[in-house]
Amino acid sequence: MPSKWREKKDKLAAEEFERNLQRSADDTTVDVVKDAAMGAGDEQIFEKKLSKEEKKAKAKAAREAKRKLKKGDTVDDEEEEEEDAAVKAEKVLAQMNLNENEEAADVDDGIDHDTADALAAAGTICTFAASRKGVDPRSRDINVTNFTLQHMGGLLLDETEVVLNHGNRYGLIGRNGCGKSTLLRAIGARAIPVPRGIDIFYLSEEIEPSDTVTALDAVMAVDEERLRLEQQADDLNHVLTELADKISSGAESDASGKTYDEQQEEVMDALNSIYERLDSLDAATAEVRARGILKGLGFTHEMQGKLTKDFSGGWRMRVSLARALFLQPVCLLLDEPTNHLDMEAVLWLEDYLSKWNRILLLISHSQDFLNNVCTHMIDFTSRKKLQYYDGNYDQFVKTKSEMEENQWKQYRWEQEQIKSMKEYIARFGHGTAKNAKQAQSKEKVLQKMIRGGLTEKPVEDKPLNFKFSDPGHLPPPVLAFHDVSFGYPGCEPLYTNVNLGIDLDSRVALVGPNGAGKTTLVKLMAGELLPTKGDIRPHGHLKLGRFTQHFVDVLDVEMTPLEFFEQKYPGDPREEQRKYLGRFGVSGSMQVQKMKELSDGQKSRVVFAKLGRDVPHILLLDEPTNHLDMESIDALAKAVNEFQGGMILVSHDMRLISQVANEIWICDNKTITKYDGDIQSFKMNMRKDLGIDEKVKLQGDASVKKKTEDALAPKKEKKEQPKLEVVKPTRPKPADDATAVTTTSAASSAGSLEINASDDPPKNKYIPPHLRRKMESS
Repeated sequence: MPSKWREKKDKLAAEEFERNLQRSADDTTVDVVKDAAMGAGDEQIFEKKLSKEEKKAKAKAAREAKRKLKKGDTVDDEEEEEEDAAVKAEKVLAQMNLNENEEAADVDDGIDHDTADALAAAGTICTFAASRKGVDPRSRDINVTNFTLQHMGGLLLDETEVVLNHGNRYGLIGRNGCGKSTLLRAIGARAIPVPRGIDIFYLSEEIEPSDTVTALDAVMAVDEERLRLEQQADDLNHVLTELADKISSGAESDASGKTYDEQQEEVMDALNSIYERLDSLDAATAEVRARGILKGLGFTHEMQGKLTKDFSGGWRMRVSLARALFLQPVCLLLDEPTNHLDMEAVLWLEDYLSKWNRILLLISHSQDFLNNVCTHMIDFTSRKKLQYYDGNYDQFVKTKSEMEENQWKQYRWEQEQIKSMKEYIARFGHGTAKNAKQAQSKEKVLQKMIRGGLTEKPVEDKPLNFKFSDPGHLPPPVLAFHDVSFGYPGCEPLYTNVNLGIDLDSRVALVGPNGAGKTTLVKLMAGELLPTKGDIRPHGHLKLGRFTQHFVDVLDVEMTPLEFFEQKYPGDPREEQRKYLGRFGVSGSMQVQKMKELSDGQKSRVVFAKLGRDVPHILLLDEPTNHLDMESIDALAKAVNEFQGGMILVSHDMRLISQVANEIWICDNKTITKYDGDIQSFKMNMRKDLGIDEKVKLQGDASVKKKTEDALAPKKEKKEQPKLEVVKPTRPKPADDATAVTTTSAASSAGSLEINASDDPPKNKYIPPHLRRKMESS
C-alpha cells in the first residue's frame, strides 16, 4: 500500500501538469503539427524501416545466436541429467523456431555476403541490378539482370543476364579461359541474388582424406538438414521419456506454471513436424540411395566401406560427386563431372542426370554427354555475353549456324544499302533541286537506319591449327610386347601373358573399367614401368610423345608459355616461337602470362604445342580432352588424323574415339582383347549390361556418324510409268466410232515419232481432237 505522503505528492504533480498543459496548449499544438509535417512520431505508429547495414547486422546476430545455441546444447552428460525436462524442451523448440524464423528476420536480398566478400578478396567481383524489394524466397528460378563478372581485373561478362529456370538442364560452353568455371564459382558462392529457398551445391573439389570417415559415411553426412532433424528428434524423444516419468510419478507442473501434460503435447507436436519433414526428405531410404549412387559411380560394396584416405584423388572426386547427387539440391552446378570417370560411370551418370527435374548447370567437353543430358545450352560468347538456346548441343550447333548465316545476310544487305545511299548523297547532294531533294530523303532514311540500330558484324573465332610433324619412317615392329605380365607389389597382377604390337599406322583406343590397367599399360609402353615377366621391345630409334592426366607436371607454371618454349628450344627465333604457339590457340597476351594464371584448358594447349615440337613417332594420349573446349578437341582430332605416326588413346570421349581410332582394345580380365565393332556398338552393349533402358532414344548421339537402317536397306525401285505412244491413225470401221490412241515421248530431239505397228488400237480410249479430225478426213 502506498503511503499518504506518496499520494499527496502524486496529486500535486498531477495538478501542476494540468496547469502547464493548459498554459502551453497553443504552443504545443503548433509544435506537434510541425513535427508531424517533418515525419516525427511515425516510429510510434509504424515499424521503423531498417537500413541495409542494420539488416546485415540483424541477420548476423541471428546467425551468431544460432551458433551459440548449438554450442549451448553440447553440455556434459552430468549437466544434462540435472537439467529440467521443461528447459530441455524449450531449448530444442527454440532452436527449431530459430531455424524457421532466421530467414524472416532479414529482408532477403538473395546474397551470401560472407562468401561474396571472400570471393571478391580472391579477385572475382560480381555486379548486377538489385531490386529494393529483394528476392522472393518462394521463387524457384534464378534471374539476374545487368550482370557483370570480373576476375583479376579482367572483364569476363558485361551487362548480360543469368537465367536458370526450374526444371531445365543447362550446358555451359565456351572457349578455354573465357570464364566458365569462374561463373559457376560465383553462382555457387551465392554472390548473385538467389532466392533463399533454392539450395545450391557446387562441385568444386575432391573430399578431404580422413582416417575415420568411410566413403558411405562421407556421402550420407552431406545432408546436414537430415542429420540436424534426426538429432532434434532424438532430443525430443528423450524429453518425452522424462516427461512421462514425471507424469507417472504424480507430478503435475513445474516452476514455469505449465503442466507436464501441456509440455508433453507441445513436444509431441514438434516431433510430428520433424517426422513429416524427414519423410519428405526420404530419410528412411538414405543409406540405400547413397549405396546406389556410389555403385553407379564404380564403387563396389567393399570400396564403400573403405576410408577416404585410402582412395586416390580421382576416386575422392567421385565421392564428392556422389555427395552432390545424394543431396539432390534445387540447383546443382557441375564443372567437368566426367573427368575422373570411366566409360561405364559416364554412361550411368548420363542416364541419371537426364532425369534431373530441378536446375542443372554443367560444363562438359563431351558432346555426347551434352546431347543426352541437356535441354538448353548457354553460349559464353566472345562478346562477353551469355546467349541462350533451346535444345541439346547438336540443336545448338544447327540453330547457331542458321542465326549466323541470317546475320551475315542482314549485315551485308545493310552495308550495301548504306554504301549506295552514301554514294548517291555524295554525288547528287549539291546538284539540281530534284536530285538534292532525293539526296536529303536518302540521308534521312540513312539516319533512321542508324538510330534504329544496325546489325553487328558476326565475329568468327580464329580457327585452331594443331599439327604434329612427320616423324619419318621406322620399319616394323616399332613396339612389341612378348608374354608381358605386370602387377604392383602386394597386389593382384593386372596383366598376364600379354602379346601385342604397335606400328606407325596404329590408331588404337583403350577402353575398360577403372582399375583395369589402361594407364598402367601406357606407362609400360613409355618405359616408366617394367614388366614383372616377359619383355617389351621398342625400336632403337623410337621416340614417344606422352600426354598424361597430370600434364601440368611437365610445365614450369612460374614461367610464361613464351619463356618456357625459349628455354626448351633456344635455337628458334622469338617470332617463330610466337607463331607456333598461336597455331595451338596460345596467342596474344596469353603468351606472356604466367602459366599458373592460365586455365587448365590453356595449359593443355601448351603441352600439345610441346608434343608437336618434339616430333614423336607414337603419341600416347591419356585422357587428353579432360580440359579442352570443343574447338580444341576438333583441332586435336584433325591433327591426329593427319599425323604420320602411331597413336594410343585412353579416353571416355566417345566422339573423339570415333574420329581418330581404327581399333578398340578392351583392357579387362588381366589381358587385352580386340573388340570387333565400332565405339557406338560398344556403347550400346555397355548400356545393356548396366541395365539402362534401351527404349530411351539417345538424343543427337554425336559419338559416331552411324548409318541408319533406312540408309542400309535396299532402295525401293520406282514404279515404271507407262510410256505414251503415238499410233498410226487408221480409218474408223463402221462398228467402231472411236479408235484408241496412246502417245509416246519423242524418240529424238528432232521430234521424230515412233509409230505403233498395231492396226487395231485398244477400244474405249480417248482420242485427241486433232487426231480425230485427221482420222475423219482420211
